[in-house]
Amino acid sequence: MSRTALIVLDLQNCFIGERTKFLPQKIKKHIETQKYDFIIFSKFINSKDSNFVKKLNWNKCKHSPETDIVPELSEIALENHIFEKSTYSVFKSKQFVNFLSQNKISKLFFCGLDLDACVLASVFEAFDLGFDFEILLDLTSSSAEIDIDSSVKQIIERNL
Repeated sequence: MSRTALIVLDLQNCFIGERTKFLPQKIKKHIETQKYDFIIFSKFINSKDSNFVKKLNWNKCKHSPETDIVPELSEIALENHIFEKSTYSVFKSKQFVNFLSQNKISKLFFCGLDLDACVLASVFEAFDLGFDFEILLDLTSSSAEIDIDSSVKQIIERNL
């Protein structure tokens, strides 16, 4: 029997802006109308020693309220499962990987932010690790200042 999980990546205040403000409500509606065995949220926490700071000079998402799950989804997140990570892929969280294994979750549905970064890195790892997965593209976006979603979708179509 295949157990399913919706993986909601990085729906945090830090990543919500003009291009992504529609996404929390859309994901909330999806959760209210679809059935999954588990709902899992990832939460990115940056640190002063990370490559995001050292290589990209990106100093955001270190503390609350930037790191907080968006208000529209915070209650749902607290009622389910939240895994912190300090890099692009949620699979770098040992607790996340252990949770999938312990609960015999074999089918993953990915949504959230950023399609060009954390979503893409996580689905590449899901592929490499042999998981059955889908990317819910209508429930993903990017906080990038330029429209790169169509380019990332071409990368996904080619590779996954």
